[in-house]
Amino acid sequence: MQDQDEFYRTLCSSETLRSGKKGFFHDFSGHVMQTAGDTWTSRTFGRIDDNEGRVRAIFTDAKVKDVVTDTLAKVKLLFRDKDAEISKRRRLEGYQLAAVGEHDKALLLFSQAVLRAPQPGHYKCGRNKNVDQGLSLSLALLGRAEIFIALKEYYFALEDLRLAAEHDLPDKLMQELQRKNEQCERCLKDNENSLVPFDPRINKMAQLISDKEKSNSGDGDGTPLNGAVNSELRWSSGALEIRETTTAGKHAVATAEIHPGDILLVEPPLAGCLLPEFYGTHCQHCYARLRAPVGCPNCSCVAFCGKKCREVAMATYHKYECKVLALLIGSGMSVLSMVALRMVTQEGPRKCLKIYEELKKNDVERVAMLLAATSTTTPTATPDTHDMKSPASSKSAKRRIRRRKLKESRREEIKKTLMEEKGTKESREGDDESVDVAPYNLVTHADKRTSRDFLQRSVMAAFLLKCLQRVGFFTNPTPDDGTYQRPLYTHNIRRFLLVGAVFNFRNNLPNQVPGVEEITVAALLLRNLQLLQFNAHEFFETRMSAEHRFHGSRPVYLGVAIYPSVARFNHDCYPAVTRYFIGRHIVIRAIRGLRPGDVIAENYGPIFTKRTLAERQRTLTGRYWFQCTCKACQEDWPCFENLTNDSVKLRCPTVGCGGLHLRSWQGKPIKCPDCQKKICLEDRLACLRECEALYERGLASMENERVDEAIETLCDALKRFHQVAYPPHRDTHLAEIALSSCLADYGNTWRLAAL
Repeated sequence: MQDQDEFYRTLCSSETLRSGKKGFFHDFSGHVMQTAGDTWTSRTFGRIDDNEGRVRAIFTDAKVKDVVTDTLAKVKLLFRDKDAEISKRRRLEGYQLAAVGEHDKALLLFSQAVLRAPQPGHYKCGRNKNVDQGLSLSLALLGRAEIFIALKEYYFALEDLRLAAEHDLPDKLMQELQRKNEQCERCLKDNENSLVPFDPRINKMAQLISDKEKSNSGDGDGTPLNGAVNSELRWSSGALEIRETTTAGKHAVATAEIHPGDILLVEPPLAGCLLPEFYGTHCQHCYARLRAPVGCPNCSCVAFCGKKCREVAMATYHKYECKVLALLIGSGMSVLSMVALRMVTQEGPRKCLKIYEELKKNDVERVAMLLAATSTTTPTATPDTHDMKSPASSKSAKRRIRRRKLKESRREEIKKTLMEEKGTKESREGDDESVDVAPYNLVTHADKRTSRDFLQRSVMAAFLLKCLQRVGFFTNPTPDDGTYQRPLYTHNIRRFLLVGAVFNFRNNLPNQVPGVEEITVAALLLRNLQLLQFNAHEFFETRMSAEHRFHGSRPVYLGVAIYPSVARFNHDCYPAVTRYFIGRHIVIRAIRGLRPGDVIAENYGPIFTKRTLAERQRTLTGRYWFQCTCKACQEDWPCFENLTNDSVKLRCPTVGCGGLHLRSWQGKPIKCPDCQKKICLEDRLACLRECEALYERGLASMENERVDEAIETLCDALKRFHQVAYPPHRDTHLAEIALSSCLADYGNTWRLAAL
């Protein structure tokens, strides 16, 4: 059984790095592991205790450097190119559908035409240069604007017309554009509802996010979350704080009364990435579902919801990722590995170096404090050289002496390093850019990782480093075999998976060992790959059926992002909060009441209502490397199929008493064994029955799609339940699930069109 659990844990860890079924990275890393062998991996590589050393080793150690560098030398720029001919074909097909009234289908084709059209002046020599006289993009935008006008979506039509007007158009097209522009403005004046569809609930939450951003940037007072804004956790309520214990680590704790429905946190991601299958339906930057997508000026791989998101992406991460995006997808790397890269590309080389410098300094200071504490409690004895030479001296004694010497040497090294870093910091001039490294100080479980795990992640970091070298990420790159090579273009995204197309190039130029800055960035990538394994969140939209908001609704996971504040929330198989997403932001809201001092826990996936204790423990130990000790696990609460309302316990009415009593109370006063007082549970039982009635009323409101009414009723009932009773209780858990569904209706949703 232990071997099976270890295999499951290893499998889970590998899947957070790359796919086990598709892509070339699986074979590449496997080849490196096989070449390295178990002995070198454990005895040589396994003794390296820092990320820089690990990355440097796979580029320099004779055991593996050839297989690593020879393979990475074949990495090429690879992305889906623009194509004016395809754009023209889609545009003409769109006009054909529009002519017969199929405007929704025509809109999809015009959007494809927009995304595949080259920018004016970006036509490559000898190809597409005569198609549409170089006006493919402008023609596609004008055509799509016509469709939006026909659909009476004038806001989107105006946006397309403005984008088309940015290009140098012939007089005839410019006159047509101005005519359509006047038509849209006239229609907007006549009908203000022609703007983007308005939902007051969504707008309220969007305003909350906007106010929070202003509050944190110093531009406004902001909207308090649950009564106050936390001064330490930028995006959270003042009703919580982060505490640290030896058993639970850093975790969120309530500092005030928290009630069902309270907003505890609204936070944007540090970094995030869509899954590739949603590149064509959702914005690459804000994750919103696309209606009038605009493309990258250079590639056809991604889409953005508008000009603003595109400008942000092109100014930061996408200007690097664009040229290798097809290669990254074809490698089979996980979306977590993609986020690890995004954490680097969005910051740029200079800031990445500063982040790693600060992290390294923090690590050194922590070790220094630990060693200082050790030295005060355990005096260092002077080794007896006679004992070292004596035949009677035991091997263990010699090892202890060597360890003492090593520890003393390490102390001196740390002192020297701190002094050097202090001097460097004081001598640095003109560098006012500050970095916040708190989000990077999340748990990595480096002390629990095997040498094989570190080697696999180091190989991934090396691959990502080579991609960064290829796209010109570094200011002063180390010369290698092809940093500035001509890119390979592909028009069929499925060709990414043909591994040989990427790695069949021969190159006899020598590979150079990466420079100091490049090794540092690779080390930061390696750190990111570790912390994301345990701290990332899948973001989703709620997909609803055409017939009903809740019947058949389900979350559809779009990608993965890291939310540093939310990552501090520990797991509970009976969570106190639910989460949903508005654009890029995660929203955390309470679904049951909490008292000051209570842990505020979310759920990492295994929940007691759906999975048994054994199943939950196996998943959590294999995927997250801890054993859950929540109440649901300690008391082995039953799953839904075995859960009834009779499992509930009533709380003792004595103030300050934590006594619990069975619902089967017969109506007579009883003596509480905890507080030793005579108590009557009649009021508690009556309140419980009222809660059960309110649950039914709340579910009825959901059935009638009266969402706000359902939320109000369910929040009131759940607040009262937890004041008088203690779970498990079937109706209560159904009500909590229902409340989560209602709250998610405030977030990203998509309703299927009626047939």
